[in-house]
Amino acid sequence: MAGHPEISFVAATTGPSNLVASGVFHGLRDLYHYLDHRVGALPDVRSMETAPVPREVKRLVYGVGTP
Repeated sequence: MAGHPEISFVAATTGPSNLVASGVFHGLRDLYHYLDHRVGALPDVRSMETAPVPREVKRLVYGVGTP
C-alpha cells in the first residue's frame, strides 16, 4: 500500500489491526473503488475498516481571463 499513489501515510500498529493508512481521493466513489479493486485484491487482506473524513484539500478556481 505504501507504493500506491493514493496513499499518503501507512504505519504498522499493534492491537486489533496490523496497519493504519491515510489516503486522498476525489470522492467516496474513488475511495470505494480503491478499497474494492486495489486493497481487496491484496492476497493477505482478510478484512478492513474505513473511516472517511471528507474535506477539501485544495481547490483552484479561475475566472474569465485568468491564466
